[in-house]
Amino acid sequence: MADYKAKKGTPVNVLWDKILMLPIFGMIDSARSQEIMETMLNKIIETNSKVIILDILGVAVVDSAVANHLIKITKATQLVGAEAIISGISSEVAQTLVNLGIELGGVTTTATLSDAVQLAFDKTGYIVKQTK
Repeated sequence: MADYKAKKGTPVNVLWDKILMLPIFGMIDSARSQEIMETMLNKIIETNSKVIILDILGVAVVDSAVANHLIKITKATQLVGAEAIISGISSEVAQTLVNLGIELGGVTTTATLSDAVQLAFDKTGYIVKQTK
């Protein structure tokens, strides 16, 4: 039952070949961060993905602890040969991170999921072309 809850609570979706997406909602504490990291790393290895998008638009509060969890998750992603893009950074979250003095150096961020998807396509060599 615990395994089922973990999988339901951390849905890592295959967005495209070599591209995963993980929407994150609610609060992120140490236990949830660990769950996210384990599920995400397993899915990266299982699918041989090269890019994972962590969409944090639904995260209620981003403070220094949450930012540190996200940084750890992105570093773990790099260790298994993939790159993380954090999307859904609202103006409020950006201001909070700046006010707290949190450096996200080396972490790729985008304001929107759309921007993150385009960046993921660029990084994996896919070309999106409008036909009409």
